[in-house]
Amino acid sequence: MESMHFSKLLNEHQIQINMTSTSLSEICEELIENFYRQFELPMSKQDMCFFINKRLKENNMIIINDICFCHIRFENYDDLLIGIGIPAKVINIENQDVRIVFFVVTGYSHNSLYLHLLQTIAKISKNDQLREKLIHAKNAKDFIATISASDFSLSKSLDVGDLMCKNVFFVNQDSSLRELGNLFYEKNYGYCPVTDDNDNVIGEVTVLDLILAGFPEYTKYFETMNFLHSFEPLERLLNVESTLRVKDIMKKLECKLKPRDAIIESIFLMNRYKRRDIPVVENNKIIGIISFMDIFRKIIRG
Repeated sequence: MESMHFSKLLNEHQIQINMTSTSLSEICEELIENFYRQFELPMSKQDMCFFINKRLKENNMIIINDICFCHIRFENYDDLLIGIGIPAKVINIENQDVRIVFFVVTGYSHNSLYLHLLQTIAKISKNDQLREKLIHAKNAKDFIATISASDFSLSKSLDVGDLMCKNVFFVNQDSSLRELGNLFYEKNYGYCPVTDDNDNVIGEVTVLDLILAGFPEYTKYFETMNFLHSFEPLERLLNVESTLRVKDIMKKLECKLKPRDAIIESIFLMNRYKRRDIPVVENNKIIGIISFMDIFRKIIRG
């Protein structure tokens, strides 16, 4: 792909400054309304609003710092539209403040350009000075001029930090299994990093590790447990979950990633170690978790 500058893809008529919308859904609907004033799209305006709202409820968006990137891709659509919304007041999404929304509509034939675009927006989100200039742009022309002055060309790379889930939770090694179970139940998630008293990552534990705490050690030598029809192992777990500690069942950290690692590296490790979640660690502190569903939802089915 030849070098292409991001500013050349922007249309001043698709940039809205000081929007009065108070939610991401409202911003996207206004940007969609704007699309239909200028372009023909492969579905009705009502259907597109329904579709994007469904995706937003499923958390199919990417938030990096205070920039939100959401998108729709269609079969047999040979164009790429970029709508940009800057709300007058900060909106909160998944406990993260958002001040700029990029909304992209494109076709599956533009896969390469789509990935380049995603990386470029990630770069913008990491440039604090540029973000502030964009947030306080006087109008659409000023917004585009600010992007153009930064000379952003579209590039291919994408980092783990761009896609990881930042709303992470972890458990202390001295917590009881009851506390761990309550955490799994509350968060509706089956994986948890384990930390010491200084919040340094020292291990990991899954909901399966928790359940297996009720099974005697010798059962791992059995080829089948089909002969046991009682709930004895689960009853044992209920009896010991207040006395056993997380450190009694946790495992050593099998693998980890840094926020600057490539997405391809995360896929390689998931396949190599046959796992679906990998902690993202910086200075021995947990700063995120990336899962295969993050990659699948935000890139493959983005």
